[in-house]
Amino acid sequence: MQRSRLALRTCKRALSTTAQPAQSASYQPPVQPGTLPAYDHALAYIQQDRDHKLAQLEELKKRQADQAQLDKLEIEAWSNDPETRWRAKNGHADFSKPVYRHLAERAWRKDGDLAILMQRVTQMHVTPDLLPEIKPAADVRLAVGGSTIEPGVFTKPADTREAFDVSVQVYHSEERLYTLLVIDPDVPDEFNQTFTTFAHLLIPNVPLSATSSSPLALSSLPSTLSYVPPHPQKGTPYHRYTVLLLEQPSQLNLSAEQAPAREGFSVRDFVKEHGLACRGVSFFRQVWDKDVSGIYTDVLNRPEPRYGRPPKMDMYAGRPPKYEVV
Repeated sequence: MQRSRLALRTCKRALSTTAQPAQSASYQPPVQPGTLPAYDHALAYIQQDRDHKLAQLEELKKRQADQAQLDKLEIEAWSNDPETRWRAKNGHADFSKPVYRHLAERAWRKDGDLAILMQRVTQMHVTPDLLPEIKPAADVRLAVGGSTIEPGVFTKPADTREAFDVSVQVYHSEERLYTLLVIDPDVPDEFNQTFTTFAHLLIPNVPLSATSSSPLALSSLPSTLSYVPPHPQKGTPYHRYTVLLLEQPSQLNLSAEQAPAREGFSVRDFVKEHGLACRGVSFFRQVWDKDVSGIYTDVLNRPEPRYGRPPKMDMYAGRPPKYEVV
């Protein structure tokens, strides 16, 4: 293992000190054979190590070893291969193969994307406002107005009047079922002088595997709660429109007739009732602008509420003057 790491470092060093070819649709070795002896030796060792592990893999297959053990050995055999790493980095990965799933998940977890997501989820109190804890195992990305956005950024209500795109990358090869929920935890509850929730979209039984296409074809999936565009109320602070990906233990029977109420939708109760586990999250923020009025008129068909702080009382109104001119 130590020699394999040394060979990989040698290859990386060669990559950093050698002029790189222009972006290509096919892999081109960064160093031609015979140019750099240390690089040639490193490649030879990586290939020798790979051949040894592939021979072990064939033996384990004959013994009908556990699939997790087979996947681990295949990942070890191919993860140091320069072409495999190039394909993983440049969008040519085959997610039916465990090595590409492994490299993609490792990049998501270690290269900063997951850290930025969780920093904003924590900093902007998505946890614990919606769920006490979220430990993502799937990469959920949102595209608003045709552009992929960073978690927590501000978007315009006009850009989400039609459903935005949701892309999901899971890292398991087998197909599992998920529920997709879009929820706003910042709806004013005037009677209780607090905030409540509003469910904008609820789609159960979404089949996902590592090879599922993205963005998800949400319009073709039967929804329990159809899409209602975000409509942050006038006079309120920003709203956190949050997408949750909830893994199901089995098929859920949630028809439109059995739909829960949108207003006051409790994510905690819903997760507990159906035995769900939150595997992915992302969100964006919005504040009121004039386009929200059109959503209330054209989509929601109801009067637009307006909120604000109550006027301050004049504590001196009606009091006689302290001094009078005699």
